Amino acid sequence: MLNNTGFPIVRAVLNEHPVAFIVDTGAARSTLWPKEVDKLGLDSVFGMVPMKGTGGETTAGIAVADTLGLGHATASHVTFVTAGNLFDGRTVAGLPVVGLFGAEFLSAYDVFFDLPDHKINLYQVHGCTTELAAWSGTYEKLKVDHDYRDSTKIVIKLRLNDKPVDAFLDSGAHGTLISQDDAADAGVRKADLKTDHKGIGYGIDDEKMDRFLHRFRSLDIGQLHIENPKLIVGDTEHTLLGADFFRHRRIWIPRYDNAIFVKRVPKNESADPNAAPFPTMETGVPEKAG
Repeated sequence: MLNNTGFPIVRAVLNEHPVAFIVDTGAARSTLWPKEVDKLGLDSVFGMVPMKGTGGETTAGIAVADTLGLGHATASHVTFVTAGNLFDGRTVAGLPVVGLFGAEFLSAYDVFFDLPDHKINLYQVHGCTTELAAWSGTYEKLKVDHDYRDSTKIVIKLRLNDKPVDAFLDSGAHGTLISQDDAADAGVRKADLKTDHKGIGYGIDDEKMDRFLHRFRSLDIGQLHIENPKLIVGDTEHTLLGADFFRHRRIWIPRYDNAIFVKRVPKNESADPNAAPFPTMETGVPEKAG
């Protein structure tokens, strides 16, 4: 993995061009920014794909890469949808960030996020009868569900101000994002938000949206209990448990299981040894990749 903050970005080779992709469990499809199609020599395919995500809806084109290299493996004839421009032109470690690896790609594997050690591993698992995340020390198995409209969406049950909330596990969200409806159910009024610090976020259609940094009374995720967390609230359909949750944990997402495994990383092992157990989110940044 190439970066220390925000959503995870990894190195890849697309049609023999060294590039970088955001790893986004919240994106239904792997995506390429439209302006990169010709630069990277992909073939455009006739047709449009409707897409729905944070902030609204959009339509996407289709493009096909001859080859995609990731780690030690290379795939042929790889299809991407083409949408979004917000991150086009950005670079990480000298590589252009050209798109997203989405859930339709990730769901073919057991995925192990180890952001504190700058690694993401993909495993093809067959015939195992025991739980693979047999880590030493303390870790937690969290029950998850899948959204009935999109089975790639991983739904985790939280408690916000002691009220139940369903959140999508979303590594492509820069920070955890609370929907205004869920904030309201937790007792936050619109008048309360008007006194909060205000920032700007972006949705799937690259349109600006207001974000508010609000201090809640409590947040519970499994055994993790946080008092008085500051969390971003926005006008989005679903609450997103974002990359800030991944940054200081090892997270194993099995392909065939209604649970994930989570292990808290001690501060001296973390990429940021001064980080809080659940970092304070900032506004004024593009929180969502797709």
